[in-house]
Amino acid sequence: MSLPHFLGNFATPARLDKRVIGPSQQIAYYSLFPGPTHRYRYQSRDALKLYSPPTVPFPLVVAPPDRDRAAWSNQCNYLDSLPQPGVQPIIASCLRAGCTADLAEADVIANRGTLVDLAMGKEEEYGVSFVDRKLRILGKSFVIQDSDCFENVGTRPMTKRPRGIFFSVVRRKIGNHDVIMSGEVDCSSSTDNQPNMKDYIGLNTIKVPEQWPRPEGGDSYSKWYLQSYLLGVPTLQIGYRNYKNHVFHIIRKPAKEFLPELQIYTPMFDPAVDMGRVHAILSALSAYFRALGPSVSATDRFVLRVGANGDAYIAAPKTLRTRRPRDRRAP
Repeated sequence: MSLPHFLGNFATPARLDKRVIGPSQQIAYYSLFPGPTHRYRYQSRDALKLYSPPTVPFPLVVAPPDRDRAAWSNQCNYLDSLPQPGVQPIIASCLRAGCTADLAEADVIANRGTLVDLAMGKEEEYGVSFVDRKLRILGKSFVIQDSDCFENVGTRPMTKRPRGIFFSVVRRKIGNHDVIMSGEVDCSSSTDNQPNMKDYIGLNTIKVPEQWPRPEGGDSYSKWYLQSYLLGVPTLQIGYRNYKNHVFHIIRKPAKEFLPELQIYTPMFDPAVDMGRVHAILSALSAYFRALGPSVSATDRFVLRVGANGDAYIAAPKTLRTRRPRDRRAP
């Protein structure tokens, strides 16, 4: 197996003009109900929650009356460690929604969390494959943060189905790349049968000293802004909680209005630079696979490694087994 191929250093990418970043267009959606085996309901809003403004102060984790508090906390921790479902649910939801043309025209399929990590230059490894002339990029895991527990105070279910997670699938241009991505949507301000992006709200909390208004946590703000920006969630709500996990202050406003405040706490944050990093990495990967040509198989798997210094390498392919391994257990 050959040595990893150096793609370049992406620590200081060129800014990407916002004029070449297209708007997010929701083309599909689905509900995920976690369990021993994940259950997906495509083109279903069953897991989408309705926004219900909470009254501050309140404890972050609130167990329902019929649930044991310890068990409820354990469930929140379980949701924090769900494995990433990959891009197959994205493809399946597009097919179910009849978006075959969108799939045919896109050249990148990824989860929003993966793109956020790339944008922020996170030191990480990503799975990459090249199928039907499309990049499929996969992070190690997606995390349902403590906003998931926050939702149980700030939202209420729209249906009687078990608690689940709602995902929006959007298509947008990032420079010359046509990207389809999916991302979790915390809740909506509307009960319409057809989920609409303009109604989506992102819920986040951050632990800070209770000396308002001097919050900390610039990296969290950057991540939340990018999550909202990439997927096209128009509204953000941030709950500030003390060290006893009691939320004592809430700010809810259009996501774009958080940017000036965000740049106060993290002066180096520039969304155009972060989007430039995503564009540069996608371009380098595309060039790499174009150079390989027809030798790339749909079963080949690659590993993209991004270092803390911005260096990015892609490992030589490792073909997956096409046959089931023999059972070595004793008869």
